[in-house]
Amino acid sequence: MNAKTPFPKQGRPWSEVKSDIATLRDDGIALSTRNQLMNGINLGEGKLHNIVQEAYNMYFHGNGVSAGMDPLFAQMQSDLLAWAVDLLNGGTEGLGHFTGGGSESIFLAIHAAREWARDNLPNAKEPYEIVMPRTGHAAFDKAAHYQGLKIVRIPAREDFRADVDAMNDAVTANTIMIVGSAPNWGFGRIDPIGDLASVAERHGLWMHVDCCVGGYLLPFLERLGEDIPPFDFRHEAVCSISADLHKHAYAAKPASTVMYRSKDYQKYHHVGVKISDWQCPPYVTEGTSGSRPAAAVVAAWAAFSVMGEDGYVDLNRRCLEVKKRLVDGIEAIEDFKVLPNQSLLVPFRSETLNMLNIYGGLVERGYFPWGTFDPMYVHPSAEMVDPEIVDRFLEELAEIGKGVREGTITAAALAAYAADL
Repeated sequence: MNAKTPFPKQGRPWSEVKSDIATLRDDGIALSTRNQLMNGINLGEGKLHNIVQEAYNMYFHGNGVSAGMDPLFAQMQSDLLAWAVDLLNGGTEGLGHFTGGGSESIFLAIHAAREWARDNLPNAKEPYEIVMPRTGHAAFDKAAHYQGLKIVRIPAREDFRADVDAMNDAVTANTIMIVGSAPNWGFGRIDPIGDLASVAERHGLWMHVDCCVGGYLLPFLERLGEDIPPFDFRHEAVCSISADLHKHAYAAKPASTVMYRSKDYQKYHHVGVKISDWQCPPYVTEGTSGSRPAAAVVAAWAAFSVMGEDGYVDLNRRCLEVKKRLVDGIEAIEDFKVLPNQSLLVPFRSETLNMLNIYGGLVERGYFPWGTFDPMYVHPSAEMVDPEIVDRFLEELAEIGKGVREGTITAAALAAYAADL
């Protein structure tokens, strides 16, 4: 398809359009079957995926901004948020909002912290500062830019976790927020949230935990006996948490949540955005968007309802089996080592081979090159896929390693891919 194609003068039969969509889907790298370990889309198992899709379609034209006019939808949203708060140990005081993705959840938490600071940190001068590890998500920088705040990124430790002492030393009179990740994107490692919370408490600051990757994964890994340190509202200094439903809750996109410890913090969520001075009733929304797909709420509610704790625990047990298979298979290939972590990501690299060429080899074979660039890791995700997909990935990775070692694979494919971005 060409972005410069003029608007069609005449419509075409749906059968033709549908065929075009199917072709684009089948040929596209992000949704290809072979790429299911590296497409950034968490599908869960087939049965759950079908349920979520059916539930979404049942509310296909629903508008989430109209929850007040649809009591049944409002109840589903209320249930969903209560369940989310419960999973993250928010108790009876915790409150949540449904959002259209992790970036929006982070945006809203920063907004609430800014409004809170204006009431509670009178000596802090704007632009306020947010102290976070360099491994924190780029969405924080975007949200800070839009809202006139300054991000202070602190180099992480050698193990890719937050350097607590360095972050403590970076706090100034204008700092209002401390951020940690559980886990961080790319490396899959959990920052020392308890220690960061202590820093926030010591200085009287807002503490946010970015659980966009782990919010609906880590609670179930804990139940499976994995070594997961407390990362949520169990730390009394944690004020807010962002957690994506469309990741390991396996809901339909877009679906995320932002949660607050109590009404004392949640009340700042709407400061400045509850509009009464106009010709209509007061206008207030869950987040930055007005109209939003009610279907995403319903699909997430359906996923939680069908799975329950037992279902998610079992699904994650099987995902851990896929992860072990990937780890063992990758490390059986000469030159590759996996970075141990507390997620379903499987970050790996070679200390001897050119990682740009590894990326290029993956692109040549139709894989989306998910990974980090400083340092360079490729990170497939342990999804519930057919065993042959794992086997094919491992076989092709071994071929790529051999090709890079012998000089027959270069980063040319990656360069061509990047040029299209």
